[in-house]
Amino acid sequence: MKIILFIAFVFILSFKGGYSGAQNNNIKFRYKEYLFQAKYDTASFTTVLKIKKRKNVIFKKTYYDRITEIKDYDLDGNGKREILIQNYSGGAHCCTSLFAGEFKNSKFVFTDSVNWGNSFYEITDLNNDKKQEITGVNDMFAYEFTNYAQSQFNLLIFGFDKGKFINVTNKFPDIVSAHIKDLEEELKQYTDTGYKCMQADEDTFNTDAGAVKAILAAITAEYHTLGNVPEGYKLIDQMYACPDKDRFIQILKTDFKLN
Repeated sequence: MKIILFIAFVFILSFKGGYSGAQNNNIKFRYKEYLFQAKYDTASFTTVLKIKKRKNVIFKKTYYDRITEIKDYDLDGNGKREILIQNYSGGAHCCTSLFAGEFKNSKFVFTDSVNWGNSFYEITDLNNDKKQEITGVNDMFAYEFTNYAQSQFNLLIFGFDKGKFINVTNKFPDIVSAHIKDLEEELKQYTDTGYKCMQADEDTFNTDAGAVKAILAAITAEYHTLGNVPEGYKLIDQMYACPDKDRFIQILKTDFKLN
């Protein structure tokens, strides 16, 4: 089983299929008799996507995101390659979306999409079953408990079936458990040396207490994925003794549905 290590969200993306990456304003990508052309307009901040079959335009649409990659990939191992189009909305911390499409009767149709937020992702066969998984993180805790640099995130793993992205994170408990251990190591950096709690009426944002909450939130979300969320709250009870603990737990249960 492969373990995916996320270090400051920076890793190499490995694609075995056809690929076109955008280092400039234009992308050209060919799939069989189809030519994809994505042109980014720096004045209007829009991208026009055209698809031609030979000389005929069979698809044209304007997007308010930048198309940064187009590639083809057999995600579900059925011998038929999906077209994957990556969009980026721009801004300091957001947002990347991955769209899947296919050709039906010489027409191009999108079948599904997944929003990765500010997470990168990797496409790889995690369990050697000839099907690909798309692995990244859920950045739902960004800025929730502290600044972005100290925010922590739980894993997201998607499979692909019948044209749809399917959340299969809970099918990889070994990978999730390994990520929990990584987060616990980060937690020890605070708990072993001690961290300062704030007063009940003080904000923990940009404090060590906020960083501890960020780590504990991600761990609790991982345990939720494993179907053992009480273990996450048990860890919170053991490791977080600040006055706002009850409020912290309530946020996880109410706002993030970690029940």
